[in-house]
Amino acid sequence: MIHLPVLIIGCARSGTSLLYNMLSETASLWSIGYESKEIIEHDHSPAVKGWESGALAAEDLTNESRAYIIRRFEQQAAPGTYWQRVNRLRQTVNRSGLYGAIKRRGRGEGGGSAVSSAVPQAGLDAFRRLARLRNRLLLPPNRIRLLEKTPENCLRLPFLAALFPDARIIFLTRDGRANVHSLMEGWRQAHLFPGYRTPIPVTSTGQTRGRWAFTLIPGWRKLINSPLEEICAHQWVVCNQAVIDYAASPLSLPILTIRYEDLVDKTDESLARVAAFLDVDPRAIPAFGQGLPQVNVVSGPKVDKWRGEQDTIERVMPILTPMMAKLGYSGGADSSTAS
Repeated sequence: MIHLPVLIIGCARSGTSLLYNMLSETASLWSIGYESKEIIEHDHSPAVKGWESGALAAEDLTNESRAYIIRRFEQQAAPGTYWQRVNRLRQTVNRSGLYGAIKRRGRGEGGGSAVSSAVPQAGLDAFRRLARLRNRLLLPPNRIRLLEKTPENCLRLPFLAALFPDARIIFLTRDGRANVHSLMEGWRQAHLFPGYRTPIPVTSTGQTRGRWAFTLIPGWRKLINSPLEEICAHQWVVCNQAVIDYAASPLSLPILTIRYEDLVDKTDESLARVAAFLDVDPRAIPAFGQGLPQVNVVSGPKVDKWRGEQDTIERVMPILTPMMAKLGYSGGADSSTAS
């Protein structure tokens, strides 16, 4: 039985993976080691609703899909102690020069890049299969506290509230300029972030994948020929607005907002806020007092990295500025809150 689950949400590339990696090693939290998109979309793919978007409402949940989703989570979830051991092994592998070369090749578009890009995923899949085997041999406790992270869930909060009425939500925000830049970097990776094979291919300039990457937002059809920065700007705005709208609804679940910038610069302070929200001791979070773990990056972290494409980002500032103000970010030309 799943009780008091923790749902990490936020626009893709907003820092959700970073927080998830930190919390996933907490012994009292159980997680599946990957995003739940495949599980939820088993019965609720965008195709079911005519490819309108990836959004889901409470009424979309059926008894059959509820049973399937919960069963899959319970079959695959493992405690933080398991993922702590997995992460230590992954860190050792990541330090290997050969593995680093494979990952770099997988991020390109040359010969063999598709195969190379599949290697890290294959390793993670092996750990997930081991977790399922573990649960068959060692029965989980009667109640587990699930930790889940999927950016698409920004558009699915009413659905998730119907599925997990006792859940708590952690909402990651990030400076729009930095977030859009990171989305653009992800879109440009032909073999990473598979996204959706929409019935209409994406022909936007600035990408070569032809598939839709990250969250499938309402109105996506109108954007397939738009410049890449416009697609990413609208993704950022729509995802954040969906969470704001849900939080303002009278029956919304408890939500804690954490800034990505604070998570990076004031890590322990941010984790202490998360711990208080979840009613756990911050010292139970192994990352507390230890700094930042390795995260899923396309390029290395750098303050104001978006300024490398400042002219491009400036073109979408009219789209970003109103939402940045809602989230408390300055949009001035000399602002340097992004990372």
